[in-house]
Amino acid sequence: MEVLVLLAPLLSFIVIGLLGSKIGDRTSGIIATLSAFLSFILTLLIIPQALKQPIHITLYNFLPLENYNLSLGLYYDPLSSITTAVVTFVAGVIFLYSLGYMEHYFGKWTFKFYAYLSLFLFAMLLILLSDNLIGIFFGWEGVGVASYLLIGYFHDKKFATDASFEAFVVNRIGDWLFIFGIISTFLIFGTLTIPELFEKVDEVSKTSLALATLLLFGGAVGKSGQLPLHTWLPNAMAGPTPVSALLHAATMVAAGVYMVSRLYPLFENAPDTLKVVAVVGGLTSFFAALVATAQYDIKKIIAFSTMSQLGYMFLALGMGDMVGAMFHLTTHAFFKALLFLAAGSVIVAFHHHLQDIRYMGGLRKYMPFTYAGFMVGALALSGIFPFAGFFSKDRIIGSVLEESVFWGIVGLGGSFLTAYYIFREGFMVFHGEERFRGEYGEVHEVGRVMVIPMVVLGVLSVVFGFVGGWYSGVMGDVRHVHLSVAVGSVVVGLLGIGVAYGVFVKRVLSPESLYESLKPVHALFQSQFFTEFFYHKILARGYFNLSRASYLIGDRKIIDGSINLFSFGYLRVVRVLWKLLDIKAIDLFINWLAMFILSTGRRVSFIQTGLINNYIFFLLLGIVLILGIMLYGLNKVKGQG
Repeated sequence: MEVLVLLAPLLSFIVIGLLGSKIGDRTSGIIATLSAFLSFILTLLIIPQALKQPIHITLYNFLPLENYNLSLGLYYDPLSSITTAVVTFVAGVIFLYSLGYMEHYFGKWTFKFYAYLSLFLFAMLLILLSDNLIGIFFGWEGVGVASYLLIGYFHDKKFATDASFEAFVVNRIGDWLFIFGIISTFLIFGTLTIPELFEKVDEVSKTSLALATLLLFGGAVGKSGQLPLHTWLPNAMAGPTPVSALLHAATMVAAGVYMVSRLYPLFENAPDTLKVVAVVGGLTSFFAALVATAQYDIKKIIAFSTMSQLGYMFLALGMGDMVGAMFHLTTHAFFKALLFLAAGSVIVAFHHHLQDIRYMGGLRKYMPFTYAGFMVGALALSGIFPFAGFFSKDRIIGSVLEESVFWGIVGLGGSFLTAYYIFREGFMVFHGEERFRGEYGEVHEVGRVMVIPMVVLGVLSVVFGFVGGWYSGVMGDVRHVHLSVAVGSVVVGLLGIGVAYGVFVKRVLSPESLYESLKPVHALFQSQFFTEFFYHKILARGYFNLSRASYLIGDRKIIDGSINLFSFGYLRVVRVLWKLLDIKAIDLFINWLAMFILSTGRRVSFIQTGLINNYIFFLLLGIVLILGIMLYGLNKVKGQG
């Protein structure tokens, strides 16, 4: 049963990938949805036992060495089992919603979309349930591949392919840091199995541990879209809205916070690393909140909100409140998925042609369920009692204030901005005059298959906060929020809502005049403090231009001989060496090598057919070859023994 939790989405991926074109898009979606809910139900059956005693299952001896046997297995404890239940449930609800959202694209090989969703969920479950860092790394890379496929799902649109490429490249930076962190951890501990790491954590050098945890945190920065590896996260909104919801609520961006929490005993013994975690999280939470106040894309505002809330979680981790961070991750999964699904319903109402909130308005009378869902999600995100966000976010602010007044004030400032920007979006979309009439056809509420998931998530966004005491008790860290902190946080949130209401509903101040008078500040926030410009226009474009100049001058002019840099009379020694080396021979050799590589590439290019079945065959062939080499080596070692 424990293994089936992991295998259900994997089997769904394989079945849909092989048979999707025959069984159809809707059936593929139903299979993906059922597999997610099957994993959820099985996890619920496992949780009672996992709460009493961790369940450790060895699946496969991945790499038998002379002094160490690296095995792959599953590890169910309170943290992994409860998080798995949340992830599989939210994923199942989003998959169900996607049956209505993607109906517009049925008949266009949409079964692949559901195959990618199942792959995405399988990879995330690897991260959650693996008993060692190698298994986590496999899942880590798996969610990266799946996100690349899903963000760029609309591959005929350049902005989507650019966004998927950016997500892939930026995450590679964090992934390299993560790889070096895993290597450092193995060198320090001599093991990668999580329970064994915890047993040895007090025996290792604090300095070495600080380096390893810092590298591991670098991987989390990339996956969770924290400064400075953040630009991919809002641009990932180029994918279909169910992908945005899954990405931000239950899978990829949650992986960074979960990984740090999973390895928290290591981080606790590296206080200098925790200081870095707190600073990065605190800065990111406030940075993203400021940027969100100036965005107009209905999904990007929510994306920057995710970035900000993840910053709160890292701030809590840095301040020693791991349970608070994970509880906020849990409640956040419900109301953030709800906000994205409500935004997706609005996009469907406009027939996938409009996402700019400046051209919406007055939708609450056309879409009452969507309006209610969005407002419930917004209230939960703003931390208003009795919604779930109140219990989790206020715990974080309270624990941060106990450690640092400065970062506590930053957290409260972020709460004000959060309430302002999310209700700014809600009021511009659902209140006021209609700014869309006649341009996008008839606007109406979405169907039941999309409304029911919003209702379910809406209920959880209201009631789930009340299980905070149970959650903290199970995790072993019960903290009570001080009444002054709770009241202060709610007042700050209500102030943010009030400002948004006064500007965008009552129009006490004209938003247009306000933007005009604060144009430089608005431009600074809208441009993400010019970080995207710096990355795209200066670093990426600069590298491209340097490469082009190297080709035009270095290759065409110098190597091919149009310019002889060593022909000047005052470089006599160099000129002699030039003649001895026979530059023409070198030029001929380089050109021959280029032609050889080109012709060889043409001969082997037949394997790049674009057919996934062929690629799976070559992948399996490679796996069989590697396993054969490993078994041969193992038998040889046994024979020598």
